[in-house]
Amino acid sequence: MIFSNIFSKKKITVAYTVEVCLKCNLQRKRKFTTGDVLFSESSKCSSCDGISVIEKIFGETFEQ
Repeated sequence: MIFSNIFSKKKITVAYTVEVCLKCNLQRKRKFTTGDVLFSESSKCSSCDGISVIEKIFGETFEQ
């Protein structure tokens, strides 16, 4: 009998990017997109119209 397939769970890792505004320090977490590079300018801040910089790129693993 094989029971390993019954108890094994599929793991999915989702990559995220954290942007921080240099002017107001607003942090925003979004899904990673190709071309994201640490410490590069990414977009304009939605709160104060300052420049947001990519501060962190990380992954979260979920079991299904």
